[in-house]
Amino acid sequence: MVVFLYPAHAQLRVHKAIEVPLLRNESTFNIVSVNSNGLILFRQLNQPESTIQFIHVDTAFQQRWAGLLPIEKKYTYSNHYVNNNFAYFLFHHREFADISFLVYEIDLATGNFSRYVVNNYIPFLPTHFKATERGLLIGGYFIGKIPVVLFFDFIIAKSKVLPALFNEPGELLQINTSDDESFSILISSRNTQRQKTLWIKNYTPSGELIQNKTLNPTENQSLLFGQITSLPDGRQFIAGTYGNRNSDFSKGIFITRLENDSEVTRYYPFSELQNFFSYLKAQRATRIKERINRKTVKGKKIRLQYRFLVNEFIVHKNEFILLGEAFYPVYKSMDRGYMGGGLAPGGVVFDGYKYTHAVIIGFDQNGELQWDNSFEINDVKSFTLEQFVRIDIQQNKIVLFYLFNNKLRYKVIQNNQLLEQVEYDTTGLSSQYFNDEEGLASLDYWYDGHFTASGTKQTSYRRWGKQSRRVFFVTKLSNR
Repeated sequence: MVVFLYPAHAQLRVHKAIEVPLLRNESTFNIVSVNSNGLILFRQLNQPESTIQFIHVDTAFQQRWAGLLPIEKKYTYSNHYVNNNFAYFLFHHREFADISFLVYEIDLATGNFSRYVVNNYIPFLPTHFKATERGLLIGGYFIGKIPVVLFFDFIIAKSKVLPALFNEPGELLQINTSDDESFSILISSRNTQRQKTLWIKNYTPSGELIQNKTLNPTENQSLLFGQITSLPDGRQFIAGTYGNRNSDFSKGIFITRLENDSEVTRYYPFSELQNFFSYLKAQRATRIKERINRKTVKGKKIRLQYRFLVNEFIVHKNEFILLGEAFYPVYKSMDRGYMGGGLAPGGVVFDGYKYTHAVIIGFDQNGELQWDNSFEINDVKSFTLEQFVRIDIQQNKIVLFYLFNNKLRYKVIQNNQLLEQVEYDTTGLSSQYFNDEEGLASLDYWYDGHFTASGTKQTSYRRWGKQSRRVFFVTKLSNR
């Protein structure tokens, strides 16, 4: 393991990089941020026996501890979760011959671990994973469409399926934990009026149901997607997207405040957001706004519909901040001679999701919209819906950033204002001796304005008659 110190760019500071040599056919590493405690690098090794390799480094990339955990080959990594003192790693059976789960709890200070076998009763592939001081929460879908969440209690070392979940088809949106160890489950499904809406199910720290609440959308509308956050005083806020009753397209953003037995929902159409179109070129954005103003003056309704995914909904000081991304599916035509995938000659196939822009919105404690901003997403296309734009909330500004094809783009805002927008070519972050065949794999927020850029590189020593080698690297960046 080698650590390098690189010179800083003009704005983007490149601090250090860690490099771990890899054999030609050896698997690469995943990284887990443990915030100011550093990083955990881990990977599953299959030769000669199946083990998980862990390396824990601090923020200066100095190794704290390392080790190998034996694991049966039939299990594969599924998910992880980190709190202040522990990191949890979830594994499931590769072929579901065994529907139980394995969870390793690793002490961040010492590297000591505990192994839990979480007995399961309903076969499902885990998609959500959280941990509290009282237990583990593993969520997924039974027969691919019915949400289910399993709770494993550390105290009695037993698991149970949470009540009021295993019934109708729906989408498991979020498992939200609170400071008092209680937790909430947010599910999207249709109500008796066939409107798509959200269910909030609140549980005690031991997994007992204490409230089952359904949001009530206005007539002829549906609540499509959302995220929930809970405050220490018992209030809950849900923010997300809404649209027409039978449409998957979003018309705008809603925010709901739940307090005692009251429910207050506010709707904000995309057309009313001040900076929703600011990611476009100035002339085009101006034309769209002028068209909206003309229709508004004439009393006509503005119909703006987008596919929009809400990624984060967090509390910062006295504000609620929502971050989402707009996208659309793209298709490509196939040659008439193509008959694969069950397509008719001359048909089209799905070719991924194209992302257009991210939107960030600030609300006050009453759910009133205070400001909004947007960030253009260039060239990003993915076959799975995932979050690309990340946020770093600083004292008096917010940094939005994403990485794609070795281009790091970030935008610094202060509410509605743009402070700075920069693009960097990240090629060669690991070393001047490395080529770009594999490039950066990911960019993510780390701690206090620092980010991680990671990937696998291969040396080009062969040019000098030397043997090439592969390394996994993590580079530490900041924009401060």
